Amino acid sequence: MKKTILILFILSICEVFCQEKDSLKVIEIPESYADRSGEPFAVKKDSLYVFRTPDVFLVNKKSFLAIKNVYQSTIDQDKMTKELVEKYTQTLRRNIDLEKRLNINFTKSDSLDQIVYQKTQITLDHTQKALDYTINSLDKASNSLELVEKASKRQRRKNVFEKILIGIAGVGAGVLIGVSL
Repeated sequence: MKKTILILFILSICEVFCQEKDSLKVIEIPESYADRSGEPFAVKKDSLYVFRTPDVFLVNKKSFLAIKNVYQSTIDQDKMTKELVEKYTQTLRRNIDLEKRLNINFTKSDSLDQIVYQKTQITLDHTQKALDYTINSLDKASNSLELVEKASKRQRRKNVFEKILIGIAGVGAGVLIGVSL
């Protein structure tokens, strides 16, 4: 008899719990919900939820709408940011092209500068040779002038000596003539 009462008691308890479970609706949130994108589930009052996901974040309706607005504005800003990045990329490409052209122009300018340098060097060499020739010519002219100056001094001395001799001869002739008369 005790066994029968015990069995009836267990059956009645099971029935009570089964009825309670049937009156509450159990909603299971699978683990795949963690990777789901889109709007979240709206949780109802007096419902039982079983979460199989590793984390659960509960947000009230006002907070959800605020987060949704921030998310929507972020998407709009992402579009604007994408456009800014595209324009910046275009500007960057244009600047890189301009830098390449500038580099080419510098290379051309350097080659022209090299040509001008070489021609200037050749002209400088010719000028140096002309100056050396002029200096040699001036040295020769100076030597010639010194020789002419020495020769003219000798000639002057010779002329003075001849004049002195003629003067002495004239005085001697005058003395001779004066003594003989």
